[in-house]
Amino acid sequence: MKYELIKKAALIKYNETVEKYGGDNIQAVHWDDIQKQYIRFYLIKEHIPNDSEVSILDIGCGNGEFFKYLNFNGFRGKYTGYDINDKLIKSAKNIYPKYKNNFKVIDIFDDDLVENFDYVCVSGLFNNNLGQDEAWTKEFIRKMYDLANRKVIFNAISTYTTFRENNMYYMDPFVISDYIIKNLSQDLMLSHGQLPYNFQIVINKDKLWETIT
Repeated sequence: MKYELIKKAALIKYNETVEKYGGDNIQAVHWDDIQKQYIRFYLIKEHIPNDSEVSILDIGCGNGEFFKYLNFNGFRGKYTGYDINDKLIKSAKNIYPKYKNNFKVIDIFDDDLVENFDYVCVSGLFNNNLGQDEAWTKEFIRKMYDLANRKVIFNAISTYTTFRENNMYYMDPFVISDYIIKNLSQDLMLSHGQLPYNFQIVINKDKLWETIT
């Protein structure tokens, strides 16, 4: 029930901005500064090689801006974007008609997912306050982890800030890191403050190391 309320709030919030700004506008996905958006993309892309054999899943892909960023930066692997909002997915398909099959209306909580990806990424999805809580966030990260073969990469707004806005969701990076280390993987990289009041976590699923015998 909790998740259904969060999903409903997300659909209402993003449908309003799609109607107001149009699906191809960055404000449709609640970005008001494209430079900050692209800094987040850059920090994610640092952990993904330009390998034609690599696959990426972009959860909460919106109108496909991360897909455009990846292509501008030479990525030639396989990209797939999931979003629960059919209006945003329709916009992504219209913007990139040649790659329309790369964008799908998928809910990782509800749909039976059989495909895994090398890199599972989220950028900005956690930022809006939609009534989510720590338990929901941890479950979302666990589902990302289950879909990844090599790495999970996501960003969020830190609780280590000098101010807060009611419409934004703040995540304690150390609480989340503690959960990941205890329940998912001890191979974790936390970067804090590369963008003010933001942090990024990279969870590595590759084999850590083994002795030579």
